Amino acid sequence: MPIPSEAAQLALFAPYCGGLSRQADLQRALRLLAQRSLKGERPLQGGRVHRFTLRWQGARSPLELCSCQLCFPDIQALTYTFDVSTHQLVDWLMDWPEFGGQGDLPNRFWKWLLLGSEESVGDA
Repeated sequence: MPIPSEAAQLALFAPYCGGLSRQADLQRALRLLAQRSLKGERPLQGGRVHRFTLRWQGARSPLELCSCQLCFPDIQALTYTFDVSTHQLVDWLMDWPEFGGQGDLPNRFWKWLLLGSEESVGDA
């Protein structure tokens, strides 16, 4: 199945990801989505960080479930596997830093991961 054009993807995902008010963030997130993985760092107290790698597959349309794996290279025994709707993953990717480097996922992702509740998706 061919990958939809960028314009088609924008039209598909915009209703689920804040409309076109964040079009630049959505375009960037859709490019990240096509990469199927990213590496980042979660800041901790005391200036330390947890490096992580997030991988996903099956991400093509907003309502399709996307299988994800989050692992921490420095902690071999710690791996999370989960399924989320693709639009939810894109929403998290919209907050990835624009200029590359070792970014972090938004706090609402980490709350969702740890609490497992849709109610916790919004930032406090």
